[in-house]
Amino acid sequence: MGGTPKEEIDKQHQEAANIVNSGSMPCAKRVNRGEIPLRWKVCPTVEDPYFVKLQEEQMLQRVQEISSTELLSCDREEDGNNFDEMELVSTSTDDKGYRNPESCISSRGQVDVSDILQLIEEGCQDAAPTSQSTSEQLQKKQVSSATNLWDEVNAARNNVHVIRPSHDAWGIKKIVLMFCDDFLQTVYEMPWWHKKVGMKRAIQPILDKLNVEPNRLVRMLFASLPPGVTIPVHHDTGAWVKHTHRVHVPIAIQDSNKILFRCGPTPSTMQRVDCTPGHIFEMNNQAKHAVSNCHDSHHRVHLILDYVDVSFRIRQRIKLQPGETLLQTRRSIDRAADKGKRPTPTFMIIGAQKSGTTSIYEYLNQHPLVVRAKRRETHCLDWRWRTDLNTKLERRKHCLAFFHTKELAHHPSCLTGDSTPSYLLDSFRCIPRLKEVFAHDIKIIAILRDPIRRAKSHYEMVTSLDGTPEQIQNRGKEWLELTLEQVIALDFKNMNECGLIPYWNDESKTMNQSVFQAFVGSKEEDEAFKKYLEKYVPMGSGSHSIITRDMKHDGVHKTMKKVWAHLELPEYDIDDDTARNSRSYNDGMNAETRIMLQRFFEPHNQRLESLLGKEWAKPW
Repeated sequence: MGGTPKEEIDKQHQEAANIVNSGSMPCAKRVNRGEIPLRWKVCPTVEDPYFVKLQEEQMLQRVQEISSTELLSCDREEDGNNFDEMELVSTSTDDKGYRNPESCISSRGQVDVSDILQLIEEGCQDAAPTSQSTSEQLQKKQVSSATNLWDEVNAARNNVHVIRPSHDAWGIKKIVLMFCDDFLQTVYEMPWWHKKVGMKRAIQPILDKLNVEPNRLVRMLFASLPPGVTIPVHHDTGAWVKHTHRVHVPIAIQDSNKILFRCGPTPSTMQRVDCTPGHIFEMNNQAKHAVSNCHDSHHRVHLILDYVDVSFRIRQRIKLQPGETLLQTRRSIDRAADKGKRPTPTFMIIGAQKSGTTSIYEYLNQHPLVVRAKRRETHCLDWRWRTDLNTKLERRKHCLAFFHTKELAHHPSCLTGDSTPSYLLDSFRCIPRLKEVFAHDIKIIAILRDPIRRAKSHYEMVTSLDGTPEQIQNRGKEWLELTLEQVIALDFKNMNECGLIPYWNDESKTMNQSVFQAFVGSKEEDEAFKKYLEKYVPMGSGSHSIITRDMKHDGVHKTMKKVWAHLELPEYDIDDDTARNSRSYNDGMNAETRIMLQRFFEPHNQRLESLLGKEWAKPW
């Protein structure tokens, strides 16, 4: 909606004025259809295949009705034929069902709004300020009238200042009583709702008609549409839309005949809604809708509220105090008082190289509440760890510089994280450093993969000359002249030399199970692994540890549901689930080598199952 060009808005307003002045579109008959089912709001109606197909069929039918002679000779500018604006008439026989364009509106009742009007009448006809001010700027000004709830200085000092960018730009004033973030995690109840004398009592008759308790409300505000202004055809967006019922109640209307409020599944099927004061109507705001105030001098005031079904769980409701400041992004709202509540970073992705860490990180960053770090793999705990810094504070400042730490402090609803897979391999160095500079609880996402397929993929990546100069340099050159079998043999040699695999007979390629059971998890294994890290894990090269490094194939969207839950983020359907940092390669491997690796990794996979549960039995 905010992206609609001014020329298009002006055009739509002129069309609305023509309809109003000619009386060519009467209001649709009021019909109480009860609550509009939320299952009808899963997606925008214009994306529903039924309406898309119906519109195409009827457009085709209209074209076929025009003879070829008429089609060739007609002058569209003279006779007014406009195929882009042809009226769509529903052929549905289900008068109460979703397929009926009229089902986008339900008249839920009629109430007397005179008590409400007394509370909000003062100042409602005043023009909105021509420039926007911050909460801090407004709170420094003097309130001219404490009873003028439209005054933004009064709102900032005695209520809470809320920004609605598109509406603010069009001069639409508001009195906000309740508001929530885009994902319905937190509902903020404003002082003028829970403290203003008479406000709850005046609005209660509306809630009684709707049979809705106040604790189900998530948004509620008065909106004053200036004369000569049109909110263009649009449908609402955001995660909250499909979980809420949208209700309008006209409050202050000088002449309802001058208000054109339309709603329908497509632009051409929108019907006019009766805007008589006190008419409570629910609308499907996933459908197309628009409103025009065609009066010359009077504002139009509606009460707009959204509520959830009884079964919907709201994480928290907060009663704000007068003069509090809210910090808003497009999808989040946070109290200024909560600055710094969420430490940075929130999560860390570790895992085997070539196991899908890049993909998970990119999927995560599609979530509107996740902010990308300044670089994906920060390596601030290994490659880029600053040994020359003398104090813990200096080292912490260095690591935090890889994130948008200062900005995120003001928005604790948003989070960020690191994705450096190598931390898993270099745990002996990384864990103490992690505890030092990031002392808060960090959510760890560890990604594993079939170690045999991972080893092959690792070899193909490191020996590839595709990529940027920096990527090629980081891979190292140590393996370029070696075969996969030679690289595997080299890693076994290095591990044996450090005493890391005393249970493995390199000549017979067999495993001593009793030695394995006694050694894994022991102090001796830790010491051997430290020795291996110090000697054979260079910083700045990917050409090492083809065997010692080691994503379960669970489906992207199913996996991301687990990730959202782990990070306590609201679920989000990612748009792009293509794999990242992947390449095509020959998955073939010498049969003898494959059998040997299966034998080597089998007890390790069994131990993984014992640590993580039966879900990890034969995970590959």
